[in-house]
Amino acid sequence: MAIDKSTKSQNYVKIFMSKYHSSEAMKQCASNYNVLVIQFKSSLQELVEDPMSANYDAKVAGNEPVRCESFLADEKKFDVSSISTLNNEMSFLSVIGYLATNHLLH
Repeated sequence: MAIDKSTKSQNYVKIFMSKYHSSEAMKQCASNYNVLVIQFKSSLQELVEDPMSANYDAKVAGNEPVRCESFLADEKKFDVSSISTLNNEMSFLSVIGYLATNHLLH
């Protein structure tokens, strides 16, 4: 679920970036979402053989939407409420992934 939703969100951010191609914040957010998707995929791949790494990747994936939000807040060029909503959802999915994988460690 996190991979699917983060990939769809990544595509949305890319569309938004093409609309505001001069925005450094949107370029950073696109990069953040690339890393987010990679970290969720990595977490899933490591789940069986290395649950501790899977747990870590799920947790740190949540850093990326926070970084994106920070870049957008600093730039303040346009209404980004839809991106902010995605950032909150992705952060939430990261917490869910962390808690689920953390359960496997005990």
